[in-house]
Amino acid sequence: MAQPHHIARRNNTGFTLLELLVALALMGMLAAWGLPSFQALGERSAVASEVNRLQTALTLARNTAITRRSYATLCPVNNTRTACISDTDDWSGELVVFAGTQEGDIPEEDIVRFFPPTTGARTRSATLASDSQITYSALSRTRNRRLHICPSQSSEGQQGKEIVIFMAGRARVDEDPISCSN
Repeated sequence: MAQPHHIARRNNTGFTLLELLVALALMGMLAAWGLPSFQALGERSAVASEVNRLQTALTLARNTAITRRSYATLCPVNNTRTACISDTDDWSGELVVFAGTQEGDIPEEDIVRFFPPTTGARTRSATLASDSQITYSALSRTRNRRLHICPSQSSEGQQGKEIVIFMAGRARVDEDPISCSN
């Protein structure tokens, strides 16, 4: 008589199709639940970066006026980097700090520093639109101003920050958030 052949059974290790579909469905639900949180985190980060950029630019302009004992100006600069953009309330683009005041083109030797724009945030002057420069005197004096910083992609209920610039030249970030709904 012939010996019976034992059929070796393999121990299958792995997942069934049903288990994989359930795992994918759970991952999809978790991703959909967490995506708005990641977007909000990115928006808050962009607003914080813009606030830091503006505070750095304001401090540099003020310190330039004090150390050089003359006027120093901060303003949005045109595409050719030769003059301030006049009559605008948009401070989202590239900024320049230079010694002196604007009377025509900015002399190259007066330029202290350019500040590149921040992506993901927009800045508007909350004062007059025609007042598109911040000029500090040798005693660090300027006029009272407010700048509003909001995420670029505005939606209902978004909040931003406000920078308040005092006549004494100091700038501070207001603790209370501002509404960015247009």
